[in-house]
Amino acid sequence: YFASLWDELVEHDLGKVFLAEYEGKAIAGTLALILGDKAWYLYGASANEHRNVMPNYLLQWEMIRWAKARGCTLYDFRGVSGDLSEDNPLYGLYRFKKGFGGTFTEFVGEYDLPLSPLYYWLWNIAVPLYYKNLHTVAKLRRKVKP
Repeated sequence: YFASLWDELVEHDLGKVFLAEYEGKAIAGTLALILGDKAWYLYGASANEHRNVMPNYLLQWEMIRWAKARGCTLYDFRGVSGDLSEDNPLYGLYRFKKGFGGTFTEFVGEYDLPLSPLYYWLWNIAVPLYYKNLHTVAKLRRKVKP
């Protein structure tokens, strides 16, 4: 997937990878995408180590500057929770993005359109049960093991 993404976006000048380094070591990275006059923060990752230097702020700022230099009029940080109350566990993500001066835009949202009721059931019911029981079985095995 990511190799294809690289081929289609980065090599065709529609995307760019950004890395933040600290003391000679990459501690965070992002991928931005441009289509027309709009830019999107597509993916990102950061290490727990050196989180205090806040590399994500730098990366977002550099992506915004890159998008602006390319003529973009909109930079989309992408999703936050629809619940913007401060007691929401994801409020920090909203606050981080809002700190750059943007506005919250709510879209219709997501919905499921199952093409196969059996597979949909397996995905939503059976798979979580499997993983829950897998954990329980592993605990029992540790207790029974001689």
